[in-house]
Amino acid sequence: MSEFSQRPPADDPRDRSLTAGLAADHRAIDGLFIEAQTAMEDGLPDGAHRALDRIWMRLAVHIRAEHKVVFPALAQGQPDLQTALQALREDHDFFMATLATAVQGLRGPSPDLTSARAAMEAVQLRLTAHNALEEDRIYPEADRLPGAERTWIIREVARELAFLPRRHEP
Repeated sequence: MSEFSQRPPADDPRDRSLTAGLAADHRAIDGLFIEAQTAMEDGLPDGAHRALDRIWMRLAVHIRAEHKVVFPALAQGQPDLQTALQALREDHDFFMATLATAVQGLRGPSPDLTSARAAMEAVQLRLTAHNALEEDRIYPEADRLPGAERTWIIREVARELAFLPRRHEP
């Protein structure tokens, strides 16, 4: 479970900062990439499959929260963000498709660790710039929204991040 989805005390600054919560979720997902890389380096296709599937699930939940809550809230009042939001959506499509292909490539009698590693590295490379854009430009804009709207966004994002499939459990 992400740090963000754990309900902080009412006076905790995370309750007022989307940036802090979603950046913490980014770091948690980064940690899953380390697990996948270790499994691949050790030649463990089952472990790599499990780790990449967990990455795919965590990103799916994170992306869903952004698409359902954060992006629409910002798109309404800030047309200057449209280009950035569209680029982020395109990145999301790339991440999900690439990881799904890698996960599938690790199933069956001949798992392809080489292709899975290349896919994972491509996602990580693009994800670094993607996360920087979100953390430096997008989330701070949401944190500048009026109090009630910001609080609603933070709570809805937390609710979305809490919906992980059971198979995500380590």
